[in-house]
Amino acid sequence: MASAGPGGGAGAGGLKTYFKTPEGRHKLQYEKTHSPAVVHYNHSGKTVSQMTVAYLKEKPAGQGSNPSTPSAGSGMRSAAARLLGTGNGNRALSFGSNGTSRAVSASSRIGGNIVASTSASGSQGIANYDGKGTYIIFNTADTLFISDLNSHDKDPIKSIHFSSSNPLCHAFDPEAKDGHDLLVGVFSGDVYSMSLRQQLQDPGKKPVSYQHFINKDKDKDKDPSQGGAASSRCTCVAWVPEREGIFVVSHADGNLYVYDKSKDGNTDWTFPTVKDQSQLLISHAKSSKGNPIARWHICQGAINAISFSPDGTYLATVGRDGYLRVFDFAKEQLIFGGKSYYGALLCCSWSADGKYLLSGGEDDLVQVWSMDDRKIVAWGEGHNSWVSAVAFDPYWSPPNSDEMEENVMYRFGSVGQDTQLLLWDLALDEIAVPLRHPSGGSPTFSNGSPSAHWDNACPPTGVLQPSPRMRDVPKLSPLVAHRVHVDPLSGLEFTSESILTICREGLIKIWARPSHSETNQQPDSSEQAVGNTTAKDKMLTSSNKAGASSSSFKQQSSSLFT
Repeated sequence: MASAGPGGGAGAGGLKTYFKTPEGRHKLQYEKTHSPAVVHYNHSGKTVSQMTVAYLKEKPAGQGSNPSTPSAGSGMRSAAARLLGTGNGNRALSFGSNGTSRAVSASSRIGGNIVASTSASGSQGIANYDGKGTYIIFNTADTLFISDLNSHDKDPIKSIHFSSSNPLCHAFDPEAKDGHDLLVGVFSGDVYSMSLRQQLQDPGKKPVSYQHFINKDKDKDKDPSQGGAASSRCTCVAWVPEREGIFVVSHADGNLYVYDKSKDGNTDWTFPTVKDQSQLLISHAKSSKGNPIARWHICQGAINAISFSPDGTYLATVGRDGYLRVFDFAKEQLIFGGKSYYGALLCCSWSADGKYLLSGGEDDLVQVWSMDDRKIVAWGEGHNSWVSAVAFDPYWSPPNSDEMEENVMYRFGSVGQDTQLLLWDLALDEIAVPLRHPSGGSPTFSNGSPSAHWDNACPPTGVLQPSPRMRDVPKLSPLVAHRVHVDPLSGLEFTSESILTICREGLIKIWARPSHSETNQQPDSSEQAVGNTTAKDKMLTSSNKAGASSSSFKQQSSSLFT
């Protein structure tokens, strides 16, 4: 376990164990990874580790240990949960120690048959364990690991081995109405749903009531020249906000499928053949009893990432063809889209208020998109290689902000294959946006310079726009650029207390925020209860906070802190 001393210092590979922002010093608190003693098998070549942060709520009174049978209930998510998800169901609050036994460790196998075992120490499951707490779920090779975020133990508390196909992506739903709150997409194109609590509750037994959704399209194309099984592999899974039990799965063949977990997962697929791979084609299943309930063919080549707006209205996708697309999910309509400057887009993420989108990819840039303007409004340069993950920080708010006014400043982060974590400040009053003239005069930037090349009007609905000239779009510089890992990075998460980064090899680092790194102490139970309410309230209000930052803060934000 690496940790930062009072004066910082160098960790493994000469990496510093802290970095600075205007708010203070972020210290490397501890690390998480899989045990080096565990031998992993790659069924289909090397995989990239991804990370999901899951906040598991206290089990409702009277609920049994076994999850209920999936049902087609509907319910409203809380506003806090919508903001937590930022589209993918994997943003979660971190509220202190989970209070679980560290002796729990086990393995379960999925694929054909399911078997379970206890750890070498012979530890057993806890009979009345309700699983409440904050957990990190990550995949490496053929195994899905679960770690306790608030424990300093480096090793995971649970591992699930997939005997026939590697897990590639996962998502957690904190508002699930039954036990099935965890999705796992695998290389074969199939998807599993299961109860996270149940995996933690009885690690010495089989996973209870998991559901297997089979991708039958994987059997239709076995031509190796067309990618074979690799063409149907899962690339991303996401729960749909405000739609209980509905989730979507994107694939490397450009298809996205919509599922209802209350329905049978093993029915015949009756979707028409896609004749033009470059055209959008949305089809619905003929049967109303099975899964999937719909197929969206979105693009030619892989869909690399998907993300829902916090209220579930919009779905964003990025793909191999270099386009960001934003859909009205309920209306099944393309709203707008735009292209990268070069190569594929690899990641996307929404702001907590749903007003802005981030994307990143093979052009080494971070793009900021406005939902109001339906276009790119800023781009950030700072990475030296592909950008693999982007995310807004929903817990950060600018100094001197007024909770009653609109937010005018955002903090977001990005990680890339250059092993760097970059933090950025997006100040709306510093972005040069064309002024709109009712008289029909030519558009100008807010600083008065002419801009004959920036389209003043919103693009028409359903049109994919080419990338604008870089000189016509405001450029952002990073607030922080810090090399945090030895290996290329693949994921980034923000919690109320920390920033989490993960590399392709499955090493996770937890960077404590300045307010928490100073004390580095776990609060007692009474403090946790107060902290939970405070963190949620802050998150609900921070998305609507306003007030420009002070001039001294802006001067600081123009330089890099290391």
